[in-house]
Amino acid sequence: MFRRHWSGLPKDPVFPADLEGLGYFITCEDEVRLISNPDLYFKFFLNRQPRVNVRQRLMFDQALERVIHERLEKQGLQKIALPLGSTPQDCHVPIFVSPDLMSKARIVVVFGEPSHDLGVLAGRVVSGPGGINKGSMVSVVQALRAQASTEKNTSPPGVVLANTGQLYWWPEGKRALTVTSSNHIPLPSMVHIGRRHVPALNSIPQNEDAASHIGYVFKEVLGGMAKHDARISLVAIGESCELVTKFLDNESNWAAWGHRLSSMLLLGHVYPDDGLKTPGLKEFLKKRTRAYVTSDLPLDTALAPPTGNAQQGIPNIGCPCYSSSESLYVEVILIRTLESALRYAEDAATKPGFENPQVEIVVIEEPEERELTEEDWAKLPADQKPSVSLTPVV
Repeated sequence: MFRRHWSGLPKDPVFPADLEGLGYFITCEDEVRLISNPDLYFKFFLNRQPRVNVRQRLMFDQALERVIHERLEKQGLQKIALPLGSTPQDCHVPIFVSPDLMSKARIVVVFGEPSHDLGVLAGRVVSGPGGINKGSMVSVVQALRAQASTEKNTSPPGVVLANTGQLYWWPEGKRALTVTSSNHIPLPSMVHIGRRHVPALNSIPQNEDAASHIGYVFKEVLGGMAKHDARISLVAIGESCELVTKFLDNESNWAAWGHRLSSMLLLGHVYPDDGLKTPGLKEFLKKRTRAYVTSDLPLDTALAPPTGNAQQGIPNIGCPCYSSSESLYVEVILIRTLESALRYAEDAATKPGFENPQVEIVVIEEPEERELTEEDWAKLPADQKPSVSLTPVV
């Protein structure tokens, strides 16, 4: 009879926690490249064993995260722990805020995608072509520092970078993770299935999910750390668009925050406004909100009025909708539209009586389809005609 010991199971892979140890360096163009082959970016497929690949990815992401956070702090932001009053050793979720938030006349609040680490806009850009600053919130903060707060206040607005993604607490690592990253933390062996989510250990109080985190940022961070008359510019990306809109579509929430909102940018928003119940929110969406969606049309091409545009497949989302010039990935929308989107937020804050301009839709005429005639068929090259073969029946 054979006896199996736990010690006989294959060990979970271990990787260094810094870029150099992982075999990467940052070029003068701010891109991450392989030390062994500087022509290559991040290499995910190290091994045929998937566990090896995801373990390396976790350490790579955390190494990049440290670089991004250091740069955000150099831009003047401060990392704080939520719930407020938590220490780095407590169960908490980190966010970035301007240290002088209480003195700011306008505050820009960015709610990123719930699948991303704090400070990351697009992983495919941070670790690939484009570089770290371009693919992270560093570029956003740099652009905001050049803006005015209001018509009479030319100082830059305050910034709050919410963290809708890292809401899983890892007790051993003393840090918050995304749901995806929580599957890649160390296990007793390479063949263990994973860890069970235990709310008492892994849920962050008052920030259990993205929706509750958004509510906490509004009620506790903005409610307790900002002036009561500070104007608020909202930026929501991906799924956060729906969550922020849902939070505001509440009678008490709108009564508390509606009059303080300057503008809202919905990046990747695709949800119709049929279910919205708050009249004030509907009016705000129509007059002081703009959406950017994935589209291969040129940047800032008007795609739909608040009532939608069936030709472009855009429902009645309640606000004017424009092309981001990004045809595939929602996470890249803010990178493509950075200048235009933030200029919209600044215009809404600095121009008295600002309202969305009338949307002029570009009608794209579709070519008429006609049936293929015998003459057309005869003109087709042989290599473009489908091959037809007959199998004899035995």
